[in-house]
Amino acid sequence: DIDGTLLNSKGQITEKTNIVIHKILEKYPDIHFVLASGRSRPATKHICETLHMVNRPNTEALLCNGSILYDSIGNILWQQTLSAEYIIKFHNLIKKEIPNVDIFYSVGDDLITFNEEWARKLNEEYDEQTVVVNEKEFIEKIINNELKVNKTCILKEEGPELEKIKKLFEDLKKEYNLEQTFAVPYFLEYMPHQTNKGTCLAELMKILNVSKDEVLSFGDSGNDIEHLQTSGWPVAMANATEEIKSIAKLITKSNDEDGVASMLEKIFLNKEN
Repeated sequence: DIDGTLLNSKGQITEKTNIVIHKILEKYPDIHFVLASGRSRPATKHICETLHMVNRPNTEALLCNGSILYDSIGNILWQQTLSAEYIIKFHNLIKKEIPNVDIFYSVGDDLITFNEEWARKLNEEYDEQTVVVNEKEFIEKIINNELKVNKTCILKEEGPELEKIKKLFEDLKKEYNLEQTFAVPYFLEYMPHQTNKGTCLAELMKILNVSKDEVLSFGDSGNDIEHLQTSGWPVAMANATEEIKSIAKLITKSNDEDGVASMLEKIFLNKEN
């Protein structure tokens, strides 16, 4: 996982984390080092560059909360998309019941929105490749099957209003058997049935022909549950939720104490810290 796990609270990869991961990737070229995130691929570019992952084989990525699996050079190995019928109903429900709430649609590498302010914010804070489009034209493209959407997202912080929105979308979620996840600080996301970081990891494990016992995973919050459960060695950060800690086999230091690097050093470089 990236946010709250690999990155510290300032959204940075520390020097220690950079050095440790670089050493491991050099020492063990056959190890697969896989990013798993709700982010899209462009929003992970600077991380890959910092960690010297660009052009390194065995650096797949489970992105858009597991709705897209990429190989090391950005080809899509597997993906899940939402039906046009659902997108139209989702859009109409937003317009009718909560027109002031902002949304975006994940379409491959792009985050599509109708709000320039949010487009700028997501680009500045997360390096997302945001695209502001005409709402009517976007819906027409959905109806004509010209665009395939991987996930829909409502931008709302935790609190009573978020709970009301979840209730509002409960029937639609059931009708289309959707996965729902909330990623801090304000991403309420709906994805196709059985789409999460865990199902995406399972697909990668099939492709690589590896068992659970060969997979070590790190996470801190709700959208990490499934990929931690899918791996044989789930590691919770010290800053993780209690739910995450309850399913972990190991607990490392927090993301502000180089928790990922600390655990990786012990396992791969035989270094206590």
